[in-house]
Formats: sequence, structure tokens, C-alpha cells
Amino acid sequence: MAWSEDPDGIDLHQIRVDFNASGGALAELAASMSVRLPRRGPLKLSQVGQAAMLSDVRDYVLAAEQVLAGPVTLRWYVGADGVEVADQRLLDQPLPWGAAPGRGFSVTPNSNDRWSRANAGEVIPNVMTPLSWSVISGALERGFQEPWGDWTAGRRFVALFDGYVYFNVGLMLELMEQRLGLPSAHFLEAVGGPEDPGAGTSQIHWSLVLRRLPFIFRSLGAQRGLAQRWPSQRAAAEAERDRLRALPVSELSDANILRELNRSAAQAERLVIFLMESQTAVFSAVQGLLWSVDRWLGADQRQLALSVLQGLQGVRTQEGNIALRRIAERASDDQAATQFIRTHAAESIWPALQDDHLALALHWLRDAISDFLSEYGHRAAGELEAAEPRWVERPELILSTFRDYVLESDSEPSDAMIARQHDARLRAEGEIQQRLLAQPFGWLRWPIVKSQIEQTQAMQPLRENPKFTLLELSLQQRRLWQTLAERWLERDLIDQLDDVYYLHLEELAILTRRGADAVVANRMRNRIRRRRRQFDSWTKQRAAPLRDDRGNPLAEAPQVEPSETLPFNLKGIAAASGLAEGRAHVADTAEVGRQLTPGQILVARFTDPGWTPIFPLAAAVVTEIGGVLSHGAIVAREFGIPAVVNVPTVTSRIRSGDLLRVDGGSGQVTILERT
Repeated sequence: MAWSEDPDGIDLHQIRVDFNASGGALAELAASMSVRLPRRGPLKLSQVGQAAMLSDVRDYVLAAEQVLAGPVTLRWYVGADGVEVADQRLLDQPLPWGAAPGRGFSVTPNSNDRWSRANAGEVIPNVMTPLSWSVISGALERGFQEPWGDWTAGRRFVALFDGYVYFNVGLMLELMEQRLGLPSAHFLEAVGGPEDPGAGTSQIHWSLVLRRLPFIFRSLGAQRGLAQRWPSQRAAAEAERDRLRALPVSELSDANILRELNRSAAQAERLVIFLMESQTAVFSAVQGLLWSVDRWLGADQRQLALSVLQGLQGVRTQEGNIALRRIAERASDDQAATQFIRTHAAESIWPALQDDHLALALHWLRDAISDFLSEYGHRAAGELEAAEPRWVERPELILSTFRDYVLESDSEPSDAMIARQHDARLRAEGEIQQRLLAQPFGWLRWPIVKSQIEQTQAMQPLRENPKFTLLELSLQQRRLWQTLAERWLERDLIDQLDDVYYLHLEELAILTRRGADAVVANRMRNRIRRRRRQFDSWTKQRAAPLRDDRGNPLAEAPQVEPSETLPFNLKGIAAASGLAEGRAHVADTAEVGRQLTPGQILVARFTDPGWTPIFPLAAAVVTEIGGVLSHGAIVAREFGIPAVVNVPTVTSRIRSGDLLRVDGGSGQVTILERT
């Protein structure tokens, strides 16, 4: 067999030839071989022999591409007159992307590697398109490698398995336990995931820690410097955002648009690297705080440690949630606005507000929502995926939640909620101080814990804010990709607007430069078609929560069916304190999540910042995977909503309509009544 491009999707720029030697002209070769040939130029195949034969095969492959106008596969054999073709056809099987261990990975898998959807499932919940993967994967990798230097040489942190992004939690545990001598249990609790946090170590190896003190002090110094570096990082990213926004796009050629995208990608990569460094710093700070509270106050005081992380200023995700609620509160107090919202479905609110005959009394509402979309409209569920539409592009994605805010009459005012959370944080800090100072060595311990609290509070906004700014830049890049798509659709280079997301960035460059070549254009169209087939296949599969070093799914814990005797208890990680009862709303997508009605308990596999505007409508939040630093956990604490995360298989063990009790202080979810 021969293919004009690798059917496995590992190298699409070389011809692949497979053959079996059963005698005759190939008798001196190995029994079965697979070789890759350049599309042009001389063949360097002295170790294989039969270069002339393979050159003939290549000629047949390239000729078949011209005839069939696309990538081809053909069956060939050596007959009495040399190479002959038995069959040729267009290559049409699904085309995977994103190399993973054992599947074209650039490094050898390590036995300590363990691939987890924890955290990855929040920020990239769905199958990632080829364009998004090609744009972000390298930056994610470099951002993780940056703080660790040679310790991670030859290892990978991010990989794609069956279209889903995974992070190498095994490598993280190795760095903490074996390199630094630090406990890993608190890391697992912070990041969450399929494994039990109890699986991590809880002891410090002091001899190893002492040997690593120079590295630890350098790392802490670098982490403390992140908050000082952030303003300049943000300013550079916002300047690039504004530059892209001001481009006269209609006057730019395709090549110039691509040049602008490549220039912008460099700035985006710097921001992703800073984001990943910040994630490492935030998790380190929280781990230290949790360890100190556990050791000196007891694990039963964990909620005190989490309470000092709420009611903080400057978290952009929460500022957006509050901004939307403030508009809704004003609309609730305005009879004309309330009536307007009540009589319009979510998808018709924004078009109706653009009507030239809009009543003067509603102009403020149009302006307020317009300002909100200008400031926060770059957000969406699954927002690191470039193909996902943003709120500013489809306002109904957020206005459905806004409508519920307006029509919900008994919600707590935003100012009262902010004051309550601020006071709760100060009370928690005071209680920690009081409990420590009551101990024999508390006067020594309190300054340490106080320093940890201040460091964690200073770092907490960096868990969210660099991503917020990255997405502002990403929206402008998306608009340029969309412009290329519109032009190519008009020129019949692609079949539909979102086809661009099924090409890698370098393939977009090829189409830009050589789209007039029918063979090149058809090769790109064929890749799009095959990748769409692969994408559709992957989206029908549920991502395995955990995989081994070679990417093979690890079995989940056996699912225990709830007994007929109720109440039935499920256990997870306590992420936000409080007690709530309500009917379950089980959501596997953000679209289903937006159907939540006030007072229900949201039950989901993951949540990301794009989900969080619906949180104030929920009585509580329960997730299958997540930790105390999950985006959903952070926002739940800000709103004072009970949250339990890392409850295994909860979306299949609870059904919508079940009556639940959620205890965010103990991490217990109780099924009180079956629907």
C-alpha cells in the first residue's frame, strides 16, 4: 500500500509506503517494511535498497493525486515489468491530530507519567479542534516547563488523547515528591481529579527539602515577582488586542492577515507561558496554606483556610458576574425593563434592543448590556477553543442567564453579597489567628500562616486574570480567522465557515499561499473532511478521566448503584462551605447548564468560567472532577454557594429531579429522594 500522506496523521507532508517481501525482486528486503518518502527530491534509501522501485511508487502516487484531485491511497505490486498499480482511490478514513505517547509522541513515555483530565477538563472541556491545538499546545508545554528547568527535560506535560486535552499529573507528583520532598496530597486536593486526594503523600521529606532549599527559595522569589510582572504583561497583551482591533481588515490581503495572526501569536504565547507560571505559583501557595492549617489546626478546620480566599478584589471573572447581576438588579426595579425582559425570549432580547423604535425608557438597558458585552463579551463556555462562539457574537448565550436574574425576585443584592463575603474572610483570618495564638508555639506559627495567607490572596487573581486578558486577545484573532473563512468560502476553497478550525495553523498558511493550486486546495479540503469525521467520532466518546503512561484509559472506580434505602451518601472534596437542599439539575454541557432554574442544585462533570454566571441561580454546585482551586469552586466561594467537587461518577449516579442535600463543609452529597 502507498499513501500520499500519512493515514495516521503523524506526518502529512511525506509519502508513506508499506510493503511485504515474499520473494522475487524484494527477496533481499525485510519481511515487512514501512518507509516515508519526501514528495520531491532524491531518495536516500541505501539502507533499504530498491530506491528505483520506491521512486516509481512515488511517481504513481503523485500522478494519482493529480487525477483524483486529492490525497490518495493505492495498492501496488512488482510484476514482470516493474511496479504496477492494482487499485487507487481518494484517501477518506478519519484523520486524527495531536500526537500522544505511543502515537507519534516526540519523547519516550515515562513510567511515572499519568494523564489526567483534572483542570484540563475545566478549561478545555470538549474535543479540541486542530487549529486550537496547533495554536495553544506548544505554549502550554513551554509555560509548564519554564519553572522546572532540566528536571522536566524530555518529558511532556500536555497531550491530546482521542481529541481531549490531558495534563501529566504523574509528572507533577514526581516533581513534588521525588524532586522537592514535598507532600502531594494537598496538590491533588487543590487540582482535583479522578484519583482520591488521599492517594498523595502527606509527609515532608526534610532531608530532601534541605538539599533543594536553593531551588525552593529561587522559585518562591520568582513566584512573588509574578504579581509585579503582571501589569506589564497585561499592558502588552491589551496593546496587541487594540492593534488587531484597529486593523483595516478589509484592505488586507490573505497573506497579510496571516502575517498579523503570526505576529499576534507570539504575544499570545508569552501570555500563556505567564498564565502557566501563575498556575504553578497559585497551587504552590494554596498547598502551603492547606498544609499549615491541617498540621497546626487540624483537617477539620479546612474551611477556615478556604474562607480566607473569598471576598477578594480584582478577580476579573467574578467582576463580570457581578456586573451582570447589577444590570439585572436595576432592571428588576424598573417596571418597563422587567416587562420587556418577561415578554422576550433570550435570543430576541438583544435584537429587540437594537430596534430604532425602542422606547426611550429602555435606552439605558441597551447601553448597559452593550457596555457589558464590550467588557466581558469575549467569554464563553469552553472558551480556550477558538471555534466556540463568544457572548459578544451570540448574546443569547449570556442573556438567557441575565433573563433569569431579572425575573428572580428573591436574590441577594450584589452589594450585600460582596459585604458578606468580605466579612466572612476577615472573620476566618481572625479565627485562624486566635486559634494559633492560643497554642504553646502559636506566636511562632501565626506569622508563618499570616505570610502564607497574604501570599495566597495576592496570587489568587492570577489564577483567572491572565486567562481573561488572553481571551480578549483571542477574540480579535478569531475575528481574523473568521475573515479568512468568509473569503475562502466565497472562493470555494472551503465548504463552510468553521472549516478553518479543522486545519493546523501551518496548513492555513499553505492554503493562503497555494490555494490557487487545485491539488493543494483539494488536499486541504480532504483533510478538513477527514478531520470532521474524526471530530464527530471523538465527540461521541466520553473522555476517560485518567490514562496511563502510554495513554491507555485506566479503569474508573467501580460504580456503586445507590441502594433503594434512602438517604444515600456520596463523598467528594469540600470546596465551599454551606448547607443546601434542592432538586438536581444534571448538565453535561453548558447549554444544558443554562436551563437551570433558581433553587436547583447544579450537578456537572466540570464547570469553567463560562458556566459561572449561572451559579447565583443554584442552591449548590456538585462536580465530578475538580478541586478547591477549580474555577467553579473559586466562584462558588465568592457567591457563598455550597460546593462539593471530585465526586466520582456523580453525573450518572444522580438524575435530574432527585432531591439532594449538599454539605460544602464536609464534602458530603446526600440523595434524599429519587425523582
